[in-house]
Amino acid sequence: MRETYIDIDSEVEMTAAMTERVRARHKRRLPHTSEDVMAFEPDVDFSTAGGHFPRVFLRQDDNDGDSSDGYGDEDLQHLLPDPNVDPNANWFKRTHATLKGDISSILLLLFLYLLQGVPLGLIGAIPLLLSSKHASYSSQAIFSFAYWPFSLKLLWAPIVDSVYSKRLGRRKSWMVPCQYLIGAFMLYLSFKVNDIMGENGGSPNVVFLMLIFLPLNFLAATQDIAVDGWALTMLSKKNVGYASTCNAVGQTAGYFLGNVVFLALESAPFCNEFLRSKDNQQDTGMVDLAGLTDPLGPNKTD
Repeated sequence: MRETYIDIDSEVEMTAAMTERVRARHKRRLPHTSEDVMAFEPDVDFSTAGGHFPRVFLRQDDNDGDSSDGYGDEDLQHLLPDPNVDPNANWFKRTHATLKGDISSILLLLFLYLLQGVPLGLIGAIPLLLSSKHASYSSQAIFSFAYWPFSLKLLWAPIVDSVYSKRLGRRKSWMVPCQYLIGAFMLYLSFKVNDIMGENGGSPNVVFLMLIFLPLNFLAATQDIAVDGWALTMLSKKNVGYASTCNAVGQTAGYFLGNVVFLALESAPFCNEFLRSKDNQQDTGMVDLAGLTDPLGPNKTD
């Protein structure tokens, strides 16, 4: 039998040397993408982390921002803890100091996303109103086509990003017309919705109702594309992550107003139980669909 002897000490030394070379090569480079950041072992300096965990590792052997990859301190400055924020302050003060200069932009984004959420909530409330009118499931399935624009908006998103008027700007070229057209559709719907929903003794015209809400949802989806792109340039680099928060909060609040609040005010039992006195009980709610879409304000029935 032939025996083979392996020098274990030399193998260990070779492995250690290779490990050191890999680590040294990593230390000479700055990460380009999130995958690179995850691939490196960070040298975290917790003493300067502040109130939040650092979002990028702090190199101890930094060579004054010089990098062979072309990345300097200014490229990663927005990822480092803000030196102007007191790490010992409470959460509210730290958040207010971090958002300084972007508060007005965040409020504007919340308002724009709120406007987008109201038509979505209204579209979500229509099937419940159709059910109260004893509409068939097949008719309600036809109305579900009105939801499609938000699922297919990626098809015309490149057009929204590339075609614009230099006089109005890249984002306002789409946002302003969308808002005017949404208002026009709401105004038209306020005059026709009673006939469409069969309030005058007929059955609901679901196909025509879908043809009204389909372009309405298309306009809301187009505005969502423009606002999402505007949010990336409106906010500073350190606060750009709050754009998704404004999207979630604003659209959820708008959906709540157009769906839950509207259905509650449209319900006669809810209004009689919680909003009306015992001497003022009525068979209808305080707001109907025509009143909600009327730009002059809801039509009150009491």
